[in-house]
Amino acid sequence: MTGNYSSVLVENAVDALTRLPGIGRKTALRLALHLLRQPPEIAEMLGDSIKKLRSEIQYCTICHNISDGDTCSICQNPKRDHATVCVVEDLRDMIAIENTGQYRGVYHVLGGIISPMEGTGPGDLTLRSLTAKV
Repeated sequence: MTGNYSSVLVENAVDALTRLPGIGRKTALRLALHLLRQPPEIAEMLGDSIKKLRSEIQYCTICHNISDGDTCSICQNPKRDHATVCVVEDLRDMIAIENTGQYRGVYHVLGGIISPMEGTGPGDLTLRSLTAKV
């Protein structure tokens, strides 16, 4: 269902925003109109940061966390307990644990769970590097 907008550009922006999880057409329209009311550099900064996120983000070669380089800041931190590894399903779990400020070990991000219904098997997860780590 498409909107009844007076601009194809607004329609395209709404369509793009609705591809984000939890963003319906009404919210997407509100966001698009908000961006139109902002100085141009705000929208440019948002667009640039999303482009850079997609083109420059890396995954840590040790734990598979997101990183700006080969190794994430957690794995690089000598104050972390590298003998204690918390295995998590995905980045959201790691972020939730980090936000508590209580855990001082390192992580291993599996990148999902085994789910035959969704076609995810053991080969789709980072189990080899976990086995090597342990």
